[in-house]
Amino acid sequence: MFETFRQNVKSSLKERGLTYAQLGEKSNLAESTIKYFMCGASNSRRVAEKIADCLGWTLRYENGQYLPEIKEDL
Repeated sequence: MFETFRQNVKSSLKERGLTYAQLGEKSNLAESTIKYFMCGASNSRRVAEKIADCLGWTLRYENGQYLPEIKEDL
């Protein structure tokens, strides 16, 4: 359900030089919650939405997967 999203998050964090701890700070989530989600132990949409928001993304559901989309400025 979130496999593609997780891959995109990992790539984005690497490109930005961010750690799970830093992502946790920005998203107001515990680092352990981020790790739990990223390893696939959790499929929490709430966690995915907070991560996406911190990365400037929205989530789109398509063909059984949640995919990130860059937020458009209004």
